[in-house]
Amino acid sequence: MPAGTRDYYEILGIGRNADDKEIKRAFRRLARKYHPDVNPGDNQAERKFKEIGEAYEVLRDPQKRQQYDRFGHLGDAWRHAAASSPGGFTWRTTAGPDFDFGGNLNDILEEFLGGRAGPFAGARTRPARGRDVQAEIELTLEEAFRGAVRQVTLPIPQVCPTCQGSGLAGGTTVCSACGGAGRIEQTKRLEVKIPAGVRTGSKIRVAGQGATGPSGGRGDLYLIAKIAPHRFFRRRGDDLYCDVPVTYPEAALGAEIEVPTLNGRVKMRLPPGTSSGQRLRLAGRGMPGRRTAGDLYVRVRIVVPKHLTDEEKRIIARLGQMRRENPRAGLRG
Repeated sequence: MPAGTRDYYEILGIGRNADDKEIKRAFRRLARKYHPDVNPGDNQAERKFKEIGEAYEVLRDPQKRQQYDRFGHLGDAWRHAAASSPGGFTWRTTAGPDFDFGGNLNDILEEFLGGRAGPFAGARTRPARGRDVQAEIELTLEEAFRGAVRQVTLPIPQVCPTCQGSGLAGGTTVCSACGGAGRIEQTKRLEVKIPAGVRTGSKIRVAGQGATGPSGGRGDLYLIAKIAPHRFFRRRGDDLYCDVPVTYPEAALGAEIEVPTLNGRVKMRLPPGTSSGQRLRLAGRGMPGRRTAGDLYVRVRIVVPKHLTDEEKRIIARLGQMRRENPRAGLRG
């Protein structure tokens, strides 16, 4: 090819006999790597991304690819033959004349970029998106364990009538951007589904319920979870911890006891000779996790009776005479 002419096959790193699947696969891989959202402020990556998009738009279209294969050796002359291709949209590159893009490039980009099509977003006419809004939501540990549906009442973020910015929020009546006044007395009531396993700080996204942009586009609402302390369980990650009282005979001789969980009571085997403070694990009885549930750790607390009958005192004294262990023998001051 003439000096300075870009080889679209070389740009995508494919052979000239590559089929549609190879072309699409190469484009996806390179677009992920060089997309401006992944490389903010990197002008070289942005130029590379545009080259990749340009190469893909030619090679994915049988008619354009045929014209490129026939006339590409002449440099940019092949474009004039392709310019009459119907459909798509026009994008002016810094490298030369207008270039015709097929309409489905955004579909491919949005498929793996979460709706952010970067420089190609102009392919569709969309209203300017409003800003995202955050609000805190307090949940019980039971709600976090099972998931829940909650009714949430929020103020409606307003667009300032003076500057058309979303500067009226948080109960104020004066725009934070320009000082313009407005009314934000309206509220909205939403039904929000809380997924099981959320933690304090987890963000629950409610699409399209944020602020309204100047031309009508809506941002998203993010509810920040705050899990209230529980009267019995303590949480660390996906694991739960609790203290369970047992009697001296249960600890000494062993027993089967019932232990509360967030999903009902379960039986736990207490081994003979259990000490006060010893921790036992109930696997999978903690909080739901991304892959597996957490565990429940039960700390045993031996309860010593306070009011003894004379007969009980004699029995305990007799036991003390029979057992001569000194549990403090190993202590060093």
